[in-house]
Amino acid sequence: MNMKSRVSIPLLLSLTMLLASCGGAGGGSVAEGGIRGTGSSVGPVSGFGSVIVNGIRFVTENLGMDDFQGEAGVSTEEDLERGMILQIHGEWRDSGEGEADSVRYDDTLRGPVTGIPQPWDETTRQGRIEVMGFEVNLDALTQTTLADLATISVGQTLRVSGWLRADGRFRASYVGPVTAEDTGEELEGNLSVTGDEPNQRYFVDGLELQILSGAVCDPLQLADGMPVDVEGEYVSGAPFTVSRICNGGPSAFLDASLNDDVQIAGVVTRAFAAREVDSGSFALNGIPVATHGGTEFGDLMSSDINPGVLLQVEGDYINDNGVLTLRADEIEYRDTDAELEGRLDGIDSDVLQSGGVEILLTAFTIRGGDDDDEACPVRFGPEHVGRIQLEVSGIQRSADGGYLEALEIECESEADDSGYEIEGRVTALNDEPGTRTLTILGAVIRVDAGTGFEGLAFADLEGERVEVEYREVNGEYIAEEIESENETDSDNDD
Repeated sequence: MNMKSRVSIPLLLSLTMLLASCGGAGGGSVAEGGIRGTGSSVGPVSGFGSVIVNGIRFVTENLGMDDFQGEAGVSTEEDLERGMILQIHGEWRDSGEGEADSVRYDDTLRGPVTGIPQPWDETTRQGRIEVMGFEVNLDALTQTTLADLATISVGQTLRVSGWLRADGRFRASYVGPVTAEDTGEELEGNLSVTGDEPNQRYFVDGLELQILSGAVCDPLQLADGMPVDVEGEYVSGAPFTVSRICNGGPSAFLDASLNDDVQIAGVVTRAFAAREVDSGSFALNGIPVATHGGTEFGDLMSSDINPGVLLQVEGDYINDNGVLTLRADEIEYRDTDAELEGRLDGIDSDVLQSGGVEILLTAFTIRGGDDDDEACPVRFGPEHVGRIQLEVSGIQRSADGGYLEALEIECESEADDSGYEIEGRVTALNDEPGTRTLTILGAVIRVDAGTGFEGLAFADLEGERVEVEYREVNGEYIAEEIESENETDSDNDD
């Protein structure tokens, strides 16, 4: 497959942005190009120099001291980490560049780990922890500044940046340590009010709140179902002592305005439902989203918009029968559904190759370990071929025979020659005797008498999500083991 004609220009732009991201928060004006939007962009940080959010490199050099709003331990731009979810107000252009007028960061949860229902598993890249009793899901896209997600222990104090799902659990985009100086706990959630005045009681997902005098942000009226941001003191087995409670959650984080354009990345909290022939609605981070005849879905089908799925929506706000609603002009899938681990075998123009798979890097790609000795290079070159081990999580794209759009890529400085591991959906089967092959992400892998099967027979593989361990032998890729993943890929939806 030759992807040059399709991706070379946007990929070169993306890599230019990534190259610029390694130069710190320094100079340079926003590149020329038509203004695409002016308003709020909310999403996780994927890179720096200045700050890359939702595929846009926002220049921050002109921000004043009051233009960055953070909190304990994240009080300046220099404290930001990959995966932290920001609100950036400014403008962005068709060139992929933007300029920030203000930047805002707010922890989703900050407090002690009270349980570890599912310790982090590096193989499945899944895990679950509890912070102040709130369950937090960890996955392949969760970024961390801890030594390892597997090192998380009960009693450790963490900050979490993530999304509240429809089932009350959180999905972590970032998990990191909290220093001793970063006092106070914080949580976001939906308020539950029971009883009648003056004996009302307040809860967030079962945790009772003891609200101190003067803690309620003026002119907030506490009501059942209201999304809130709560700061105070947590003690196990006792009500959470609230020193400050304000309107919170994603809707408040957007500073919504009918005059603003909006970019927002987050999880689906209500499944897509058709309203008319050419329109429908769903909810993202609890925010109503409406589609119309001109909405661009990319590779996404409306039937794929289900609770827990990570999407990016771009549009503007409208008043839909009295409800502030995000009218979607573009919807993009931003969740990982495929993975690859193996040696860097080649570079075709600006596309990486490993195990027969072509890997597309974009401005959304988070480069894990950029600050470590085993960092992915700023730009891959011939000197890295055969010497670097890649671990890639991303999106399985079907165009031009299939490729992997990288959402996260990690590199090790020593290549492993033992073979490759791929996880994705089988897009083609060849059942000719003696030449049986399957195709995943564009890689054609031969199946022979030595191939082991777990969960499915060869004839049942087409369309199935599988994990394949394979090797290169005399120019061919030979499957050693094939395992069905359809029974184990629902961790994010539990």
